[in-house]
Amino acid sequence: MKLVKLPLFFVLVVLTLTNYSCSSSDGSTKESAISAQTENYIKDISAATLYDPLEQKGFKIDKQIGADVIFVDCDRSMSNFSEHVRISGDEPSKINEVRASYTNYSTGNINELAKQFLSFIATLPYENANPEQAKKWIEANISKNTKLEINGVIFELIGNSKNIRTLILTPAK
Repeated sequence: MKLVKLPLFFVLVVLTLTNYSCSSSDGSTKESAISAQTENYIKDISAATLYDPLEQKGFKIDKQIGADVIFVDCDRSMSNFSEHVRISGDEPSKINEVRASYTNYSTGNINELAKQFLSFIATLPYENANPEQAKKWIEANISKNTKLEINGVIFELIGNSKNIRTLILTPAK
């Protein structure tokens, strides 16, 4: 019985020492690295700036606000289409992603149908926004998978699905 305990004790000591030697020697933590990554926001925009105009257009708004996180889902659905916007951030005034999707359930042209909605989302105000440039870019690229940076915000269009068009806005790094 003693022979079994000794090897088990030895294994535990080796595992403990291995774990200790693999930890960070400079005192940094994963938490500080994660915190540094999330300090990038779309400048001068708030969740309300985004969802208020959508609510006025008949969107249902679902706000989920936690200690260090906010998600606002904005939805409008009809029999032939649905429009969805998700606003994500660390606080109502610290937004790090806006994701908008238009889904077509009809036989209409998805590109023509999605242009108006995604152009509206692209022209929402932020620091140094250029709404005219954003709108023209959406209209010219609605069917493509492409990205463009406009004054500190990356606009990404995803157009590879037959009946869905998606626009993602994130801060430039």
